[in-house]
Amino acid sequence: MMSRFLLGGLALFAFAVAPAQAEVVNAGPDGFEIALKRPSERDVKTQFERIMRISEWWSSDHTWSGDAKNLRITTLASGGQWREVWENGDVEHGRIIAGSRQGNTWMVRFDAALGPLQGMGVKGILTMEVVAQEAGGSEVIFHYFVTGAAFQELDKIAPVVDGVLATQIDNLVAKPANGALDAIPGLKSFDVPKN
Repeated sequence: MMSRFLLGGLALFAFAVAPAQAEVVNAGPDGFEIALKRPSERDVKTQFERIMRISEWWSSDHTWSGDAKNLRITTLASGGQWREVWENGDVEHGRIIAGSRQGNTWMVRFDAALGPLQGMGVKGILTMEVVAQEAGGSEVIFHYFVTGAAFQELDKIAPVVDGVLATQIDNLVAKPANGALDAIPGLKSFDVPKN
């Protein structure tokens, strides 16, 4: 049963590849590094809070249950979980290992081997940062390091993972159809909305 999920996850990754992603910074058989940056019209606090409401922007096509509404981040504190829970399953996509606000940079870091990488036993560290911009708005940065064994030929998977993460960061910074930038009234610095 699990192999079906792994193969299905890899197939989902494959369909998401954008034709000319140039955000794979380094890649070799035993690992890769991906860096993505996108501008956002949201201020740094509002954009960071949106990261924590992952069910609103992560693509349902890249979930185990097929529905992003089943995703949640339990807390910003170290040890917090990025979980997907549905009637027939429960998956920990990642665990928070760092969260901080330093000056104009807000950051959360996950220990997260995403999708089929989880079943491969590789190590994945995903850092999401939001940086305030002087002209207004913010910039969102994803940095993903994956390491494993050379026989896994991770350099062949890197462009596929890049495509998936590019979709997610684009969803994250997208402006809602109603044009509102979705601030949460009364939310304090590192409060996390409950799903």
